[in-house]
Amino acid sequence: MVEFDISEQDPEGMDLADVALEYDEIVSAIAVLEKRREELRERILNTFDEKGIDVLRIGDVELRRKRIDWKLWRIRKLKPYLQKRELWDMVESVDRKTLSKLIERGFLTEEELEGMYDIEPRYSLHVNRV
Repeated sequence: MVEFDISEQDPEGMDLADVALEYDEIVSAIAVLEKRREELRERILNTFDEKGIDVLRIGDVELRRKRIDWKLWRIRKLKPYLQKRELWDMVESVDRKTLSKLIERGFLTEEELEGMYDIEPRYSLHVNRV
């Protein structure tokens, strides 16, 4: 297990050099933890695939996988279509959130955009104490 020396002292009362060094240590710790989290997440998701499950309980910890279909927009098809509909100026680049808002507000429909994106399944992983 990696240990980090994290002070509980108020930063206002600390020497600037100590603040900078602790900040550097925290940034490094976060990078190490995020890398490790991603390794563990990948192993867990691979296990879900291998076993064909979406929920795993170990003791009082429950891991739940949720599938999200991620649209990979095909700009060569989408841009001319949006330009013809005079909507390209609202988008200006293929931005998933902006396109979703245009669909939600009724400017576009899912049906008319079919064939302008590929779907890549992605999974979120949720942890609960049960």
